[in-house]
Amino acid sequence: MSNLTYGERMTIQLLRNKKAGLQPSTQQAIAQKFGLSKMYVSSIIAEKQHGEKSDAWRKKFAAYAGMEN
Repeated sequence: MSNLTYGERMTIQLLRNKKAGLQPSTQQAIAQKFGLSKMYVSSIIAEKQHGEKSDAWRKKFAAYAGMEN
């Protein structure tokens, strides 16, 4: 599973969280937690945003969602 994109891994993690009754279970929950728009969160997760700032957000999102490295 190491050849999955960040977006695919995040989708899987959000589905796991939802099934387990954990948060975040949606991109909207991530957006609310960090005070960002849903569109911005979506574009970061889909890797349409590039640069250091976007990389930092991806790390924060992964940590919040409980993704393993």
